[in-house]
Amino acid sequence: MTFMYPLGLIGLVGVPLLILIYILRSKYNEQTIASTYLWTLSEKFFKRRNPLSGITGIISLVLQILTVITVSLLIARPVFVVPASASEYCFVLDCSGSMNMKDGYKTYFEKGKDEIEDIIDDARLGSTYTLITLSGESSVVYERLSDKGLAVDMLKELECSDGSADYSTALSKVQKYFDENTSTLVYLVTDKEFGSVNNAEIVNVSSQKANNYAISEAWGTLTNDTLYTGATVTSYTSDAALKVELYINDSDKAAASTEIALKAGESLPVEISARTASYDSFRLVITNKDDLSIDNEIVNYNLNSEASYSILIVSETPFFYQAVFDALTDSAVDVVSPDEYNGQSGYGLYVFHSYTPDQLPDAAVWLINSGESVDNSGFGQRGVVELDMPGELVKSNSTSTKSRELLAGVSGRDIYISEYIKYSGMYAQFTTLFSYDSNPVIFAGVNALGNREVVFGFDIHKSDMALSTDFVPLASNLLKYSCPSIVDSASYVSGDELRINITANIESVKVTSPDGEEKYIDTSSDVGSMTLDKVGTYNIKVVASDGEKNYDVYAAAPVSESDPTAMGGDFSVMGEMTFEKTDGQYDPIVLLFILLAVVFCADWMVYCYEKYQLR
Repeated sequence: MTFMYPLGLIGLVGVPLLILIYILRSKYNEQTIASTYLWTLSEKFFKRRNPLSGITGIISLVLQILTVITVSLLIARPVFVVPASASEYCFVLDCSGSMNMKDGYKTYFEKGKDEIEDIIDDARLGSTYTLITLSGESSVVYERLSDKGLAVDMLKELECSDGSADYSTALSKVQKYFDENTSTLVYLVTDKEFGSVNNAEIVNVSSQKANNYAISEAWGTLTNDTLYTGATVTSYTSDAALKVELYINDSDKAAASTEIALKAGESLPVEISARTASYDSFRLVITNKDDLSIDNEIVNYNLNSEASYSILIVSETPFFYQAVFDALTDSAVDVVSPDEYNGQSGYGLYVFHSYTPDQLPDAAVWLINSGESVDNSGFGQRGVVELDMPGELVKSNSTSTKSRELLAGVSGRDIYISEYIKYSGMYAQFTTLFSYDSNPVIFAGVNALGNREVVFGFDIHKSDMALSTDFVPLASNLLKYSCPSIVDSASYVSGDELRINITANIESVKVTSPDGEEKYIDTSSDVGSMTLDKVGTYNIKVVASDGEKNYDVYAAAPVSESDPTAMGGDFSVMGEMTFEKTDGQYDPIVLLFILLAVVFCADWMVYCYEKYQLR
């Protein structure tokens, strides 16, 4: 036996003190009674002394000593070791969108937490607990925690996400714990059935009566003062006549509605239109009630970029650039010669062709055949290399997201140059798009001023780039990169990554989630991102040197989480299960409390007997 808090035994000092008090206390007490004939007469019938009156003081002393001892033990918290009785538990709790489905007054997620809490409460003291949450990305909430109370408290604080479930990532984490201890008891708490299960127990919290309707894949277009909208509606478990309503902007009154009949498991398109001259957003809502509300509506925002860019070309021969910009953008394009350039400001993009400014502007920059190094550009120059015969550029084979976006639609074949500029000391954040003899020739990235920069290390006039079929798609990709919309899209699915383009002069970006949680996006790179883990509207507040802009985007419920009958695949933990247990503990605190209550009640009864019984 051990004690959690041995200092509690100091309370046993109260035992000799209590005995000393009983020895020193006065044995006499004064009572006042009525002196009447009736009292005198009654004494004749009570001559015999009550046999308990002589020992009630001793009984009270013993009971009070027992009370002191019991209280001291409660404070000291004795624990007994019970050999081979404790286990290691590993819980995987499904936190995906389908766990928000209701079964009566509780969601599946709440029922799942109750199941885990019951297992922890029933486990032998000394067991350890690991909890892994399963959603878009699995995460370990706690690892081999032995404190039951803390394990339950941390469990109760968890919230369900609205994203989809990735069982493979959770399974890899579980496998690690099982490999370390093949006696680990694995519980997967979910709402799905699994085909193959090995070395794990599935705790299914779903209900056979679950019913769900869903709406997804919304679209909308405004033509001739009429808003045409549509989406896909599904009834998963029952035949139903679904009513769908259209709401425009923030109106609480439906602009139009329609009904559609579906059979169980059927998905059909639905279209609704309403008259309006313009719209900022529309909302399609299934009014029929079901057990999962997060997929009963979908919102589509009309994402009009608040950013407007103007372009300044500094060149003696701007024809190719001016022509391609006129074809690709509605932005205003101004042209000046190198002699006329004196640091003009206010443009979103500066194109310097065969000219190097004294200092870079605080905006997006294209440096084309720039013959000299310039501060803050992010690279140095080692001179011009002339080729004896035209050399072919080599397209990058990088699979990075940025490289794939900048080279989308670009074949990279048959582009020849006669000379190029050799660069050195390039920043790591630059992405090489084309190279010659392993030297970067076309690359893009962020310079030391935090602005997007594109570099062509050759004169387009001394190459066949402008005549290549790749020139327009490459220029289009680079233009979108240099002068992007802050937000690329207004429609997402919960679990998707929201990408925010960090352009020049942006000071801060704050994203407010549907539940009101605020997160600031890192603006040190050219692209910021965050995972949309809730269904609903996200507000993006962008603070820039030229003002404040606000954007709204909507994350819809994943279609994969709407089907109550969906299967979860396989959940097999590899290895041979063993059944070895570690030493557990027994904490008699409940028995001590019961003993304390019994002793206290007995002592109170003895006290009442001494005080009120006739002697």
